[in-house]
Amino acid sequence: MPPLRAPVPGRSGVSEVSSGIFVGGSRDAASFRGQRICVLDERPEAEDVPLDAHRTIYDERTDSTIRKNLDEVADLVARAHDRGEPVLLFCGHGVRRSPLAAAWYLHRAERIPLDAAYERIRAARPQVEHVRDWVGHWENLDDPPPSGSRPRPSR
Repeated sequence: MPPLRAPVPGRSGVSEVSSGIFVGGSRDAASFRGQRICVLDERPEAEDVPLDAHRTIYDERTDSTIRKNLDEVADLVARAHDRGEPVLLFCGHGVRRSPLAAAWYLHRAERIPLDAAYERIRAARPQVEHVRDWVGHWENLDDPPPSGSRPRPSR
């Protein structure tokens, strides 16, 4: 696996939550060197917000997470990580949606409980809000992680 490249030193507000996996806000995407996965509700239109992929992971209308899209994000992160690329999961401020995406990746990739994933992320990024504190119907995430040690890529 090729070595991971770090974000631009001194110009980034990203937090590394696992080796090569970063969480941040939309302002961090421009200076990040690696895969940039946006999890905002709507795809940013501004040209100054570069991204490699976009998935909506929260449905405001139903106040619930979109598990299928969270699984797709976890697959995208796993594939980039396997290629040795650092990954930035970003949303508006790096407090709700991108930490949720990172926690879901950790939950699936390391087969750890979601609460343990959030504890790890909060250790690196204390301002993070746990999914149960901002999503009314988050129960669909309360399942145990799937068997196997890595997310299964979508085909």
